[in-house]
Amino acid sequence: MNLKTFVKVGSITNLSDARFCAGFGVDLLGFDIDPASGNYISIDEANEIMGWVAGPEFVAEFGNMNVDDILKLQAENKFPYVQVNAIETAQILHSNGYQVMLNVVILDHTGLNALTDALAIDSQFTHIIVDCKSPQLIPNIEELLTKPSAVPLIKAYDVELSQLDHIIQIQPFSGIELKGSQEDKPGFKEYDELADILEALEVED
Repeated sequence: MNLKTFVKVGSITNLSDARFCAGFGVDLLGFDIDPASGNYISIDEANEIMGWVAGPEFVAEFGNMNVDDILKLQAENKFPYVQVNAIETAQILHSNGYQVMLNVVILDHTGLNALTDALAIDSQFTHIIVDCKSPQLIPNIEELLTKPSAVPLIKAYDVELSQLDHIIQIQPFSGIELKGSQEDKPGFKEYDELADILEALEVED
């Protein structure tokens, strides 16, 4: 299947989600390797899932982990992409030759400043993911994103079925990020929201 825009699905914790998303032709599947995260998955579990899935590329979501720990894990496992939250960490990983996705989480004006800094050096990243946790700051984000970026910008906030056409057709975003979810037991999942969005993005033959 083909989708109308670039789609990354992060926080994959189970094979059911991975296969479901791969069946729709998503571009990237992300595994949250940060032990401090509620969506944490071990390297071994991620590797097992990746061994059963074909199609998407994979990204290790390291969050706020220490750069030395990231370098060690990446040297041992070699994910095609690495994703981190801190610009300084992203720059070090970039200088070590890795393909780096920068995830900018915006909670307050500090996050807006981080987005400004990221846009100034955007060529060091393969993608910049913009994730706003404070709706009142969305106008500020839109103001910052009026100038073209050298790399694709991925929207990770307000990704709703009713907004898809607007996201796809109007710059500056080149794609979206969705999230996986826990399953009650292996093989049993509900995909209502995720399925609705992916079905709406399918390219009609």
